[in-house]
This record gives sequence, C-alpha cells and structure tokens, in this order.
Amino acid sequence: MKKLIVTSMLFFSPCLLVFTGMACMPGTILLAQSSLDSMTIINVGEYKPTIMDANKISDNPSFSDSTKKLPVSGYAINSKKIITGFDVEPIQPAQMVGEPLTKLYNALVKLGMGTYTTPYGELWFNSLRSKTSSYGVRLKHLSSSATLKNYGYAGYSDNEINIYGKQFLKEYSLTGNLDYVRNVVHFYGYDASLYTKSKDTTRQRFNLFSGNVGLVSHYNDAKRINHDVKLYYYNLADKYGASENNVKATGALQTAISNEILKINAGVDFYNYKTQYDTINNTIITLNPNFIATGEKYRINLGVIAAMDVFIQSKFYFYPNLDLSYNVIDDIIIPYAGITGELQKNSFKSFTDHNPFVLSSLPMQNTNKKYEFFGGIRGTLSSTTAFNARASYANVSNMPLFVNDTTELLQNKFNVIYDDASLLNIRGEVSYQQREKLRISLRGEYFNYKMKNELRAWYIPQVQITLAANYNLQDKIVVKADLFYIDNQFAKTYAADTINSTGKKVVSKQLKGIFDANIGAEYRYTKRLGFFISFNNIANFRYYRWSNYPTQRFSLMGGLSYSF
Repeated sequence: MKKLIVTSMLFFSPCLLVFTGMACMPGTILLAQSSLDSMTIINVGEYKPTIMDANKISDNPSFSDSTKKLPVSGYAINSKKIITGFDVEPIQPAQMVGEPLTKLYNALVKLGMGTYTTPYGELWFNSLRSKTSSYGVRLKHLSSSATLKNYGYAGYSDNEINIYGKQFLKEYSLTGNLDYVRNVVHFYGYDASLYTKSKDTTRQRFNLFSGNVGLVSHYNDAKRINHDVKLYYYNLADKYGASENNVKATGALQTAISNEILKINAGVDFYNYKTQYDTINNTIITLNPNFIATGEKYRINLGVIAAMDVFIQSKFYFYPNLDLSYNVIDDIIIPYAGITGELQKNSFKSFTDHNPFVLSSLPMQNTNKKYEFFGGIRGTLSSTTAFNARASYANVSNMPLFVNDTTELLQNKFNVIYDDASLLNIRGEVSYQQREKLRISLRGEYFNYKMKNELRAWYIPQVQITLAANYNLQDKIVVKADLFYIDNQFAKTYAADTINSTGKKVVSKQLKGIFDANIGAEYRYTKRLGFFISFNNIANFRYYRWSNYPTQRFSLMGGLSYSF
C-alpha cells in the first residue's frame, strides 16, 4: 500500500476543479481544516486515473415559427345596385370685382353768357341705364345781338328741339328721332354807311321739321341675312316762301357666304322744292351690291353702284366700287387703293346748311362724280399714335359754286352756278390718344381744282389745317383747344371791260387766309356742378368766310353746368 500525502496549496486548484466537477478518484479522503491555507489528500490503494464519459445532448437544434398561416377558403361577391339620392348644390360663379358703376343723373343743364350779348342754354334729359330701352330730349338756344362796324345788323338765333329713343328687342333695335330746328340770320353783308336797312328787311328764318325711324337686326349667325332699314323725312321752309319736302328710304342686307360677305345697299331719295317762281321734283334711286373677301393680310371690296336720276328726264349712271387693302405688318403699315364714284344730291337744305345767305330760289342740279381714284397708307406708329395719308383724283360734272347775286343792289345774297372740274386732293391725319387723359389730332388737306369754264373754284380754299387737343386732368379739369388755318379764297366779282361785248370781265377777289384759335376750359367742382369758359377768335382777326360777310372778332363766353 502506498500512501501519498500532499500538503501544498499548489494542488488545491486542480483538485478543487475535480471536486467541483464531482469526479474525484475513489478512496480519496478529503480533510478540511478551518483554514484554506493548507490541504491534505490521502489516497489508499493503487492510483489508477480514469476519465468519466461526458453526457452529450444528442438532440439536434430546431426552431419553432410563431407565424401561423391561416387557410384561405374560396369566396364570391354578390353585386347589388344600391340606389342613393344626391342633390347638387349650385355654386355661385366667380366674378371679377370691378369699380362700381358711375352714378347717372337724368338731366343736365348748361347756362352761359358771352360777349356781343350772346345768351346760351342747353338742356338734356335722358333715361337711366336699361337693358330694354333708351330715350331722351335735348333743348338748345344760342343767339347774339352782334353789331359789326360799317356793316348791317349781324344778330342770329339758333333753337333746337331733339327727341330720340331706342328700343332693344331680342334680335333687333328700333330707333326713332323727331327734331325741330329754327335758325334766324340777317343779310348784313352791305355797307351800312351807304344803305340803311331795318332788322326785319334783312332777316332770314329757316324752320326745319325732321324725323326718322329705323330697324336694325343683330343676328349672331353670320349666315343669316342681317338688315338695316331706315326711313327719313324733313320739311324745310324759309321766310320768303321757299319750302322743300324730302322722303328718303335706305336699306342694307348682309350675309356670309362661306368665309366671304355679300352686302347690298339700296336707296330711294325724293324731294320736292317749291319757290315763288317754280316747283322742282327729283328722285334718285341707287343700288350698290358688294362682295367683300378678307384674308389674313388682305381685304377686297368689289362692287358696282347703279343710280337713276329721275329729274326733268331720267338718266342712268354706273360707277365702279373697288377698295383694296393689305396689312403688311400687324396693323402698323396698311396700304390701300381703289376707285369709286357717286351721284350727289343738291338741295335747298344742303345749300343753306353750308351758306345761309343764299337766295330763296336756286337752280337745282345733281352732281355727278364720274370717277375717283384714291390710294394711301394708314397704320399705327405706336399703341397710342395712328396715321392716315391719302391722295385722290376725281372728275366731277355739275359741281356747285356760290357766287354773289349781282342782280340785287346790295349784292349781299348768293346764287349757285355749276361747272365741271377735275380735282386733286391730298390729305393727311395723325392722332394721338393716351387713354382718356390726352387726345390730339392734326389734319391737313390740299385741294387743286381745274375748272372747265370758271376762272377759279369760288370760295373753296386750297389748304386747310386743323389741330385739336383735349386734356383731362383727373376728370376734374378739362381743357380743349382748336387751332385752324384756312388758305386764301377767291370770290367772283366783275370789272368794267370795254373790249368784252358784255362790258365787263370776271375778276378774282382774294379773301385773305385765316389763322385762328379757340380755347375752352371746364372745372368740375363736384360731380354735379361745373363751370366752363371759352375764348373764340383769340387772334382777334376780322376775316371773311364770304364776300362782305366779316366774322366776329374776339369773343368770350362763361357759364355753369348742373346735373340733377
């Protein structure tokens, strides 16, 4: 038997490990002391070291999926329509919010007084805004008690009454006017130092009653036949027994054929002119078909004018009516050209509107403008400036001219004579407009007449220039100015001539040119009350529009306007 005693701490750890593993050798006795400083191991018997078999876990690793798949079974949808009710609530359309409409007043009155004892009054009364109708009345009075040095009494009086209305139908507009005009003038064109005349003996009075009615269509479909039909009537009578009745009917039809326009104008114009010595009846019938073609750049108006003059004997006239224009650059440059002609009616009214100092008995003939060639260019220089330049050449038969009546002692009345002429006319115009604040227009015309029998075109100037301007300062102060120039004119007079068989010869009497200016201003104190003032003939020139008929010199008028 062998004894093995081990006393050392060096072997404590391995034995402790074996002990801890519960695998110490058999027969081993462990003696423990109170202190772990030393340990004694006694082994009895022969030492046979052995190693015990380890206990292995023979199970293979496995995992368990916590997500479970549910079985999917087949299914079907049984469709069934369910009826539901839905009420749409209307939505108010969006609207642009603009400035409120300007308040309108039914009436406006203007009253004023000027030099030469010139009272002025004007009244307008109109309906307010309406989608169905519009109507109104206008009254006007302007008179003067002018006395010009070395001439007869030059007073005059103008009175007007105008009644007008318009009715708006679904596809039509119905219009109508009734007018009365009473004009009084005096034949003051004589030397008052040589002749003494009362106002009554030199007074001339015109009474005009007129009216018209019209019907205009407003079809949206251009292929329908739009029409414009009007009927006119007037009666004009003077103090010396002359009277004229006129009935005139006009009509226009227009329709679209493909992309082009067919337009037909027609008219019948009848007048009856009575004097103490004669009665004249005249009827003019016109027919003017036009074919208008337009493209992206061009516009062509191709037509013809047929006229029948039922005067002493019936005469037929035919005139071409051609107008071409081409838009070269976006309304900046538009050249145009054409040829036309017309039969112009001369009447007692047309003569007295131009010259109120004519005789009551005048010879009547219609003017035949055989042809007129014209061409020009128009367009815009900017968004605010436009221009038009035009030249024409015409051949005219029976052109009326005013001449002093030499059969009367005073020679202060005018007769009418007729002559053939060729006319060259050149005119140009430039206009500028900056919104409603400033407007300026400049226009000039040049006339060159070649008369067949007469020495000159009597009382027709060769050059006329007009400059007009309007300035609106914040709708509070409005200033207007007109400057004009009229070139020299010539009157037909006679001088003794021993060579001529008649004992006299024609002499041209020159009437000096006119350069003058008129300026007016209006101050709008409130929207209802305003004040105005006007200055006429600022240059203070005494010029003659007709031989022995000087105009008034500088004149001034001021007044007020009121709306209610």
